[in-house]
Amino acid sequence: MNYELLQQLISHLADYEAQRSSSQRKDMEGFVAYLNQQVFSKSTDAAVDFENSETVEALLSQLIAFLYRYAKGYIKKALEDSALITLDDFGYLAGIWQRGGCSKTEIIELNIHEKTTGMEVIKRLLNNKLIEQTDDPNDRRSKRLLITERGKGVLFGTFGEMRKASLIISGNLNEIEKLQLLYLLQKLHFFHKPLFLNEREKSLDELLNLNQTE
Repeated sequence: MNYELLQQLISHLADYEAQRSSSQRKDMEGFVAYLNQQVFSKSTDAAVDFENSETVEALLSQLIAFLYRYAKGYIKKALEDSALITLDDFGYLAGIWQRGGCSKTEIIELNIHEKTTGMEVIKRLLNNKLIEQTDDPNDRRSKRLLITERGKGVLFGTFGEMRKASLIISGNLNEIEKLQLLYLLQKLHFFHKPLFLNEREKSLDELLNLNQTE
């Protein structure tokens, strides 16, 4: 354990508790937001180089896309010797296992997919006997997806390699930077998820208007 880093975090937490106003959140999200202001803003590594015509938003979008491609490559290596073909296969199987079973709609929405794409993943898992479907006791019109014993074996067998991939993906960030990034990514996720689930048919102009009115 990195005790020096732990001491730094405790020191920052003590400062946060001492300075926190009654309107500020008293939870992990509030603490990470405080770290963003107090630590990251003072970092000499925080400077970003822009091309002449680039905006912050354009560069942010590009780097998020790049990071996805890097992660996809590492995860492909992690699943090379597995019955799981893609990250989506892993995400669906892990989600079904973690929830002790769920409906098709629930797992598709959890993974932020269109219905057609999600059904293809579910079909692949069913064909490989990694999951099974049963009648939902709460809704006879719906099917409930459950992980099979074979599915558990395949899923658990990927954890070691997926752990290695996640360590590589997090790169050279220290623990505080990881918390900062996690906070920012979750903030973006919580912003985009309701748009994807409820507003996806709207035009870009309409989505921009929604963003500006919030």
